[in-house]
Amino acid sequence: MKLLECYVSSFGNLKDFSYKFGDKLNTVKEENGWGKSTFASFIKAMFYGLDDAKRTIEDNERKRFTPWNSTEKFGGSLTFEWGDKPYKVERFFGAKSSDDTVKLYDINSGKIYTEGSAVEDLGKRVFSIDEEGFLSTTYFSQKDFEIKSNSSITSKFNEVSEVSNPDAFDKAMKILEDNIRELKARGDKGKIAEIKRQITAANDDEERIKNSVRAIDAYKKDLETLERESAELDKNIKELTVKLQAAGKREAQNERRKRHAAVSAELSELREKAAAAEKTLNGKPLSLSQISDCERCVLNLRDISAKEEAAVSDLENYSGGFADEKSDKKRDNTPWLRYSLAVIAVLLVAAGVAVSAFVGLWGLVFLAAGLIVGAYLAFDIISAKNRTLRETQGLSAIREIYERKKREAEDYKDGRLKLTHGIENFFAEFSFAFAGGNYESKIAALKDAVRAREECAEKIAKAQAEIRELETAGVESAADGTETVSELNDKLKLATDWYKNKVSEAERTKMRINTLESSTEALFDVENRKARLKEALAESESRLKILTITAEYLKDADETLKIKYRAPLQDSLNRYVRMIAGKDIAVSIDTDMKVSVNITGAERETGFFSKGYRNLFEICKRFALTDILFTGEKPFIILDDPFSDLDDDKVAAAVALIKRLAEEYQILYFVCHESRRA
Repeated sequence: MKLLECYVSSFGNLKDFSYKFGDKLNTVKEENGWGKSTFASFIKAMFYGLDDAKRTIEDNERKRFTPWNSTEKFGGSLTFEWGDKPYKVERFFGAKSSDDTVKLYDINSGKIYTEGSAVEDLGKRVFSIDEEGFLSTTYFSQKDFEIKSNSSITSKFNEVSEVSNPDAFDKAMKILEDNIRELKARGDKGKIAEIKRQITAANDDEERIKNSVRAIDAYKKDLETLERESAELDKNIKELTVKLQAAGKREAQNERRKRHAAVSAELSELREKAAAAEKTLNGKPLSLSQISDCERCVLNLRDISAKEEAAVSDLENYSGGFADEKSDKKRDNTPWLRYSLAVIAVLLVAAGVAVSAFVGLWGLVFLAAGLIVGAYLAFDIISAKNRTLRETQGLSAIREIYERKKREAEDYKDGRLKLTHGIENFFAEFSFAFAGGNYESKIAALKDAVRAREECAEKIAKAQAEIRELETAGVESAADGTETVSELNDKLKLATDWYKNKVSEAERTKMRINTLESSTEALFDVENRKARLKEALAESESRLKILTITAEYLKDADETLKIKYRAPLQDSLNRYVRMIAGKDIAVSIDTDMKVSVNITGAERETGFFSKGYRNLFEICKRFALTDILFTGEKPFIILDDPFSDLDDDKVAAAVALIKRLAEEYQILYFVCHESRRA
């Protein structure tokens, strides 16, 4: 048995990876995180699939090796030689086991197997050992060194012993254990415990039925009393019902009389209120919409009066401008000043001309002064004319605005007078209870009158109709009774409740009697059922005893088989320990695969030793098991850096051992440090 080549499409952090295996030692030396353990798990998964029963990511292989950020299936193929024939297994894994696919190719014949015994339990068919046994022998994992005895190894011992059916022990033990578990499981479970519970229940049923027989007579006496009391209450209910009907008629007649008086008084008040409303309205057919029109006229009158007042105020402001017109003209009428300046200017010019003939400089001075005075005079005259022109134009504009405002004020006044006249004429048609009053109070009085007239008319019609109905039904005084309707209702309710309780209790009593009578008929069946259960209990306990004894005999036989191979297994174990440790260490192994060491005459468990020695013992135990179990076609061995806890001398010896074993076994050795390279 040997590996030829593999292709990893995608598995954990390995992707598109190929590897060709040599016949002897295959050393893969890579740094941590490269994927050495993933590669080893891939080879195991090609034969046994993925273990996804556990919850944690570390132990759940499906979760652990599903590539990140991918929903595609993952897996690959592995080509191997078995029985001198080449095969290729191709597996791809999905999100769950039902999504997995597996194909087995017979390379020589070209046949492809996708289902049936050829691909189911492929690893067990190839190695004659299940996944647990494979992980305990030829697969050296970093995570789990310790080997424990298991049914797979026992089955392999049977195969080596040339037992006709190596799985017979497992199957027999499973059948026995299943039957024993069915009869007597842990705790208060199993068939025997269930039969005992059923016997207890049958005893309870039997006692309950016997008690029921004794209780039937008492229930029948109670039923007679209940039926008699129910009949008396039924008679009382009928008498109270007759009295209640008579009392109801009396009280209804008295209530009609009271209501007739109340409605008549209400009718008188309504008629008075309606008469007052008609007096205000003078019998006019006035509506609320007409009052609303008048209300809008009052609002318009208020608005136009305000506008008239504002227009009159504006007229007073503009009329003041005309009063100042004459005084402004008087202030500006100063021609004597201009004449004086003109004379001075002429005299200065003449003096300048005269003097210039004698004294040239002073003549020029007088001449210049005369020209300056003349220029000032000309500028003043021009400015005065311009100012006069502007003032004349402003007064004209003010006069136009004044006339327009005056016309507006007159228009507002005319509108106010017309609205006032119309409103006064509207109110003159009605009669108000108060003298004078503003328009708003009159409008409110008219609205109240219109609403009162409408409401009273409707209520008067209803009151009159109700009075007619009351008079038709009768409103005469009725004779007083000894009990009121309320009192009779209370008595009737109490009697009815008692009657219902008695009837319900009688029905329940009948049901109890019927149930008890039915249960007494089942007494014979209960006694027979209890007898059958006791027989079944005795049979099950006897069967359990036989099965237990048989299982003990089988275990003894298994123990005998293991004892047969204990001596050669221990010899092989000691040989490997001596080869790696470099010295003789008295180690022994029991039939449960537990190793102990003889120190100064006393046996010590491996737990007393360092982790390095514990790993050494387990490694040697695996090599020894592989020698003993695989006597025919030798399997390949996977070593996932198992010597990391050994010291330098033991590592050197272990590496030398690997090289020697590679002459007999195909070995795939994963290592991350050069010091442990083989």
